[in-house]
Amino acid sequence: MICFALLAHEDEGALRQQIKNIRKYNPKDAFIVFYNGGPDRDFGKKVCREENVLYCPYSKPLTQRSSGRFFYDVMRWLEERKIRYEYLVYLEYDIMFVGRGFREMLESRMKGYDCLLKFVKKETDPQKATWDPAKLMWAEWKDWRPFFHLDHFFRTSSPMSVYRHGIVRKMLAGINRGQIERLFRSTHIRCLGEMIYVTLAKKYGARCLDHRNSDLRYLRFRPELTLREVQDAKRRPDVMFVHPVKNRAVMKWIWEH
Repeated sequence: MICFALLAHEDEGALRQQIKNIRKYNPKDAFIVFYNGGPDRDFGKKVCREENVLYCPYSKPLTQRSSGRFFYDVMRWLEERKIRYEYLVYLEYDIMFVGRGFREMLESRMKGYDCLLKFVKKETDPQKATWDPAKLMWAEWKDWRPFFHLDHFFRTSSPMSVYRHGIVRKMLAGINRGQIERLFRSTHIRCLGEMIYVTLAKKYGARCLDHRNSDLRYLRFRPELTLREVQDAKRRPDVMFVHPVKNRAVMKWIWEH
């Protein structure tokens, strides 16, 4: 069973359409947990009630500096509620599905693996760090090293990251809740979620698989995908999702097709 953890912060119409998009291309037993990262505390609640989507009560207003806690909040709430799933998938508002077969792909490709991620890189030397968020992690390493109990960390790209429930349990069991809450309050690290979860997973022995090259053309940070690229992606049977899609005209085309 797939659980989609969905982070969004504005535009309830787009949120409703994204939920319908997820459901159209995925099995009926897949379910969604919505996390409201915006300042409006009521955002998404009506949509969740009407679309039968779980609303994460730990939702908080997030910034780029604080968005790293989203996945942790969803993980621990699912565990506290004893909600069963096999795969936990990281979704944001600008991810859309364009083809079927996602569960079949997970079951086939993740045999023997705990995570499906993008570009996992090990960071071992602050002098060799080239990515700005990794430099920020090294700048705060005196605070984070006691949390990880490691002399290094890993980084990846969060959108469409997939973690098996088994490795999520190990990660949560090893987290000191008071310690991580203090770190979330004090950190100035951007893109924290792209380092903390893969590092914890690797710490507890996770076997991580990279997304296929065919996925990466349509799973990127920038620039946002054009309509022509999305149309090309939909014609390809090996492409199931696209990111980032932020243009309303492109979103509308996906919803209509």
